[in-house]
Amino acid sequence: MSESPSYVSQPQVIDLPKLLADVRAGHIQVPRFQRPFVWEDERRVELLRSLRVGIPIGSLLVWRTSQNRLRCFDGIAGVVIPGPAQGQTVSYLLDGHQRLTTLFAAFASPQLSLSPVAASDSDTPEAIYFDLEQDDFVVGNPTSVWSCLPLYLFLDAVALRQHFRNKEREGHVSPQEIDRLQSIAEGVLYAMQWCRIPVIPLSTDDVELATRTFHRVNSQGVPMTEVHMVAALTWGDSFDLRERFNSAWSSQSLPDRWQPATEQQTLNVLKGLLGMDLARSPGALLVRRIREKPELAERSVDLLVRAMKLAADRLVHTPLAIPYQMQLTLTAIALHEVPDGEPIDEEWLRRWWGLTTVWGSFASSATHRVQAALRHLRAGLLGRREPWPNLLFHSTEPSPLPNLELRNARARYFADGYANQCGHLDLLHSRGNRAVVSLIRGEGTRPGNRFIWEVERAEQLVGYLDDQNLESLRDHFVDVECLEAWARRDYQGFLVAREAIMNRFELTWFDGLHAREFVDGNQRDPLQ
Repeated sequence: MSESPSYVSQPQVIDLPKLLADVRAGHIQVPRFQRPFVWEDERRVELLRSLRVGIPIGSLLVWRTSQNRLRCFDGIAGVVIPGPAQGQTVSYLLDGHQRLTTLFAAFASPQLSLSPVAASDSDTPEAIYFDLEQDDFVVGNPTSVWSCLPLYLFLDAVALRQHFRNKEREGHVSPQEIDRLQSIAEGVLYAMQWCRIPVIPLSTDDVELATRTFHRVNSQGVPMTEVHMVAALTWGDSFDLRERFNSAWSSQSLPDRWQPATEQQTLNVLKGLLGMDLARSPGALLVRRIREKPELAERSVDLLVRAMKLAADRLVHTPLAIPYQMQLTLTAIALHEVPDGEPIDEEWLRRWWGLTTVWGSFASSATHRVQAALRHLRAGLLGRREPWPNLLFHSTEPSPLPNLELRNARARYFADGYANQCGHLDLLHSRGNRAVVSLIRGEGTRPGNRFIWEVERAEQLVGYLDDQNLESLRDHFVDVECLEAWARRDYQGFLVAREAIMNRFELTWFDGLHAREFVDGNQRDPLQ
């Protein structure tokens, strides 16, 4: 790190290529009290769309200090970042981690990712491309479409033009089409090369001032920052909350396909063990209680692991299909009341998860509703069958499956059973929503139009339908009536017939939950 960064003590507006070069050189360090990378795909794409059209994306705030040394992540987006030299003034990122990681991951050249980074430091999101045909940013390019370009090309004019020259030499695309797409690409190139991002330095050796600044700027952000503010405020020589969490998770053996819970979810369980509200806990009181009972940090991890094992055994086939993370969180908290090693009624827990999914009990996490559901769950795990709380919605009659869009909790639970039935659990687990393909154009996410199938093999699915191959389609909710409608090109009839099969499948599952007995708190086992 011999060069100086592009800012020292005064705010500077830096162009995107120079900012990324500063990050790569280690001029900006990301301290471990920052939250890990949590932005979902759509938010990353929206950031890049903003850059393209010139919408400001906000400034980065860095703390420049020569007297303090913080533990930092070894890498950003899977790329190793060199540490600061001894005695050198260091710039620690206080605000902008999600934006900076999004940009660095999006525009990093493949050559930068050759050095391995510890798993906890990788936080490597799936690559974003620019699809020239769609004229938009997209996540992933599973079929390797040539007009779907990696973003590092848009910071390198020579490489971008070489890409189009190579395609022109191949002769498979008309010169007119190449010219059209190259014109779009060069517009994106110009926009990205001229992006400007402000960097604001806080130059001080006062730790308290830096901590207060971090707390203030992050308290205005999304709730996911809470764990990192709490970690900063409880941090000391003998206690590092995030390190406690990380150490506890690293010593656990998790079920197949499962990963450690997020730090926020682990903190939520800790809040529950401390008798605090999960959504709105006064910061000062939470910090004080954590300091009084630091051992509960590890206990939170133990309980989440126990809840995960129960879920893997009885509730879901893949963790991606968990309807609401609140279900897992509350299960972990409620298990605190059950002595370790003492069995619980797993069938009753299965019914609790299933019915809270159908009823959408955690579609909004209103405090009074969450607390009511937690009290009911605690009682049930201890063998007391209480009536379902009146303030929580319930129905003993299921409604038809509304869609098969995996952002919907009920659809995720249904897709879990569907994937298990058709043998595509690995596909669902690895690809998530991209494992569900639509077949008939214009029918969107209607259940009858959605198949768990590899998108690159969609032609095979159409071939099975055209060939009336019932044996290959039976586990995908297709019967003779569906195939007859397809053969007549009666696509509406096909969708209606298939949706009837899917709703019967879900109704059989719902009947097994015995909703009436559950709502009434009936002590009798409905299976006897």
